[in-house]
Amino acid sequence: MTWGWNARFDLPADVGGSIGTASEAKQTHSWPRYEAEYLKRALMSERYKYGTEGLDEQQKQVYLDRVVGDYKQEADECLKREFEDWLQGKHDANLAEEVYENCEGKPVRRWVFRTQEDLEGGYKVGQARAGWKHTPWGRAGLTHLPGVRDYLFDETRDAHRKDVEMQMLAEYGPQNLDQAWMYFKHWVKGRPLSDAVCLDPIAPKPGVRSDYGNALPERMYQYDPDPSDRQPGVVASDPNADDAAVAKPGSPNVRLTVDSEDANVQEMRALRMKMQDIVKGRARDPPYKPPHDDDAHRVAKDIREEHVAEDAQDRRLGHAAGPHSNLFS
Repeated sequence: MTWGWNARFDLPADVGGSIGTASEAKQTHSWPRYEAEYLKRALMSERYKYGTEGLDEQQKQVYLDRVVGDYKQEADECLKREFEDWLQGKHDANLAEEVYENCEGKPVRRWVFRTQEDLEGGYKVGQARAGWKHTPWGRAGLTHLPGVRDYLFDETRDAHRKDVEMQMLAEYGPQNLDQAWMYFKHWVKGRPLSDAVCLDPIAPKPGVRSDYGNALPERMYQYDPDPSDRQPGVVASDPNADDAAVAKPGSPNVRLTVDSEDANVQEMRALRMKMQDIVKGRARDPPYKPPHDDDAHRVAKDIREEHVAEDAQDRRLGHAAGPHSNLFS
């Protein structure tokens, strides 16, 4: 058995821990940096229990020292709300289509498959990747994924049932001691449902969704699974290629190609692929094939024969009717 490091807390995956692994990513709770960012936002908001109006500096310090004790649970609540908004296309990330930045200790996005770019400098598989968008499908919801629709529906139905129960208590009033306490706590004192200072969704209603089982929403069909390299100036053979897409601590984010530059890269990529197909003798677009002369003559002959048959039928009808007969009598 090899010697192992007995850490007091969990470590990142690159030093033998589980942070950043699939098993750790499945855990449904917030993480220290998210909790710290939430606490900062809550303290600056002056909302709910974090309001300190009327207190001097010493009183604020004592007060906030007592009320921030549940900030981790509140952060968990906000994280859950954000996740559900994102599933429905209502999160800020759905609108912004943000570019993922390899910075500030976050997981580094790397190239996984070979691309057409950088043929002379080698392939970038395994190296840091810049310009990747984590939500390129925009406001399209993910309700077509197995389990998502049921999860959202069950939660909405359960919340509605619980709310109706308390609405009926308010409508008819308490009928016994237990209901009297519930009524006093919920309606007379107005017990807050939450003190969490969460981010508001960018839209009150879900985004584009699928209404036919697991069918993709129309917006999802515009998703490009193979975007171009947003660092075309970096080739795999460069000395710094391995982490060229990673922003160093204290440094600005790495420079990426703008949309107009990326459009040029895409055009050059399409042209190169077309030239390769031509060289290989298998152009993607089938060559134009003009109609054969025999085909044109056959179509014209069929039309003439059809007209001749119609004229003959008209003459037979006219002869049968006679010059003075009334066909409609």
